[in-house]
Amino acid sequence: MKSSLMQNGYSYKVAVALSLFLGWLGADRFYLGYPALGLLKFCTVGFCGIGSLIDFILISMQIVGPSDGSSYIIDYYGARLTRLSITNETFRKTQMYP
Repeated sequence: MKSSLMQNGYSYKVAVALSLFLGWLGADRFYLGYPALGLLKFCTVGFCGIGSLIDFILISMQIVGPSDGSSYIIDYYGARLTRLSITNETFRKTQMYP
């Protein structure tokens, strides 16, 4: 049984870019390890464009992943700054001193 946290080198950015630019040729499915679907998309020109659009949505939402069950490699650029603000709707907890 394979772990769902395993990563085998399939980049999320590459999969989305292939789906966006070469999805009508089936390059995204070949990259992810689905050669039969890739060949079918190639022969039908991405199911007349509709299949390419559906695959782009499924890959970008990470519903379709690599065929071996591994996870995508997603770049991490570190923690981001979050701006905090206090408004009239912010809940303030009163402190209880011992």
